[in-house]
Amino acid sequence: MIPEYFIPSPYITPHTLLGEGPTYVPSSDELYFVDIHRQTINSVALPESTTSTKFYAATNDESAPAIEVFEIWTEGASKVRTTKYAEPIGVLALTPESPEKFVVGAKHGFAIAKFGDAELKYKVNVYKTNSEKHSIMRFNDGNVDSEGRFFAGTMMQEWGESGPAAIGTFYRLDPDGSVKTIYDGCMIPNGLCWSADGKTMFHNDSPTKTVWKYDYDMTTGNPSNKRALIKIEHPDMVPDGMTISAQGDLFIALWGGSRIVQHDSKTGELKAIFKLPAEKVTCPTFGGKNLDELFVTTASQNESLDYVWSEEDAKKDLGGEIFRFKVPGHSGLPRGVYKGEL
Repeated sequence: MIPEYFIPSPYITPHTLLGEGPTYVPSSDELYFVDIHRQTINSVALPESTTSTKFYAATNDESAPAIEVFEIWTEGASKVRTTKYAEPIGVLALTPESPEKFVVGAKHGFAIAKFGDAELKYKVNVYKTNSEKHSIMRFNDGNVDSEGRFFAGTMMQEWGESGPAAIGTFYRLDPDGSVKTIYDGCMIPNGLCWSADGKTMFHNDSPTKTVWKYDYDMTTGNPSNKRALIKIEHPDMVPDGMTISAQGDLFIALWGGSRIVQHDSKTGELKAIFKLPAEKVTCPTFGGKNLDELFVTTASQNESLDYVWSEEDAKKDLGGEIFRFKVPGHSGLPRGVYKGEL
């Protein structure tokens, strides 16, 4: 029996439109995240004393271990600091100067973002010589490997009923400042992560509803031998952000599915389901001083810029908020740090 848990309430209520890119900064014990539509980077310092938690058992399996869920931090939303930029940011990469400085995947390429300063300083504008893609593409998700290389993928910023075209690219920003194309033909690249030994790379291309697995050469930074590991069969659910535990399980956000699913990264076996009261679950990351807590971002049901949050809407869906809970026996890997000049 696959254990199913229900996470009843969020931890922080920032009311994001499209919350993404949760990034824990261990040096300052802060959680950073982006709101892609509002073009913001947001930060909250986690409280020194642990806020109240409750244990919840699996709804369908009495033998499964209970999970610890952090109840809502009522002051949390007021503690969130925000910096707004002139263009959307999809993903944050830690640097030796974080949390003051990040390398980010922005609208046109890789840029330096100094939190508190609204100006982006581009390291590389990947679409500078491509006027067509310059206007219609943006960076989405990515991650940094243990050697300090920053991978990030691009996607169409808007699309029609037929969905996004497969014209995105996965890029790699190396510590020497050079950018290499890893592969083309992406639609919505998401969930990049590596196994603890660095020999396997994983990512999602969301519309394909597939988690892909690669052999990874840590010396060269090149993936190879692409194959499908997990296929999401439900018609309304697609894999979004993803992270991996030190123990080797993948935790995948299912957009449209109100859940995080836990899979074995070697076999693809589904091991647990964590249901949230938000339909659009976007991205999980491990954080906390012991890296043993999952922080999960979500998106609002109404993602339009003129939307105003209401208590009535929140009774139906808690999208836009951040959830925090522990998974027994699992903790995260230290996040990669970009090693190039800033």
